[in-house]
Amino acid sequence: MTDLRPKTRRRLDKQAILEAAFELFAEEGESGFSIRKLAASVGVDPMTVLHHFRSKDELLRAIADHAVRGVEIPRATESWQNDLKAVANTFRSLAHRYPRVFHLHFRYHATGPADHVASEIVYCAMRRAGLPDDRAAGLGLAFYAFVLGFALAEAEGLLRPINDADEAELDALDADAYKSTRALIPALKGLDPDLAFSASMDAFIAGVANFSDRTSS
Repeated sequence: MTDLRPKTRRRLDKQAILEAAFELFAEEGESGFSIRKLAASVGVDPMTVLHHFRSKDELLRAIADHAVRGVEIPRATESWQNDLKAVANTFRSLAHRYPRVFHLHFRYHATGPADHVASEIVYCAMRRAGLPDDRAAGLGLAFYAFVLGFALAEAEGLLRPINDADEAELDALDADAYKSTRALIPALKGLDPDLAFSASMDAFIAGVANFSDRTSS
């Protein structure tokens, strides 16, 4: 049973508390995380945590941004296509590295300073692709929805080759009503997440380029 009594009181700055919060969240996940448990783990009163972070939600947002700082954020290049791929790979790497933290990135429009660095690259890429600002904003957010969704699905086990039980279930489907599903069983058995992600990014980028051509003509 976890001892939630504070350890010996000591002074900690905001960064030290954030680092401890991140480690606890990454290990326990959201269900095992609380302000009280964090305070006990670092030997301070819960009010000390709330002195630095006005609410649990503010702390969770900071934890998510701390995760982004833990991976290498790419620099913009001359290719908007490559820039989108680089940011996508960064967030996929983030999901692989911190699977219990990653879902927090769906909760906030932006998690903070580190996230804004990546977003600037994405929005610049959309504008350099020739999109008007309203489309650049919408497709920029759609890019994040796609990338975060793919990475989370992968972290949860969806983007994996099907197992024997999955195959048996699909093979038992009506051959006429589920012709394409059954035809894809061999491909689903040999599914390569890296290739699926690369192909998905190529399709997204091709869609942006095609949309830009249509809006400029």
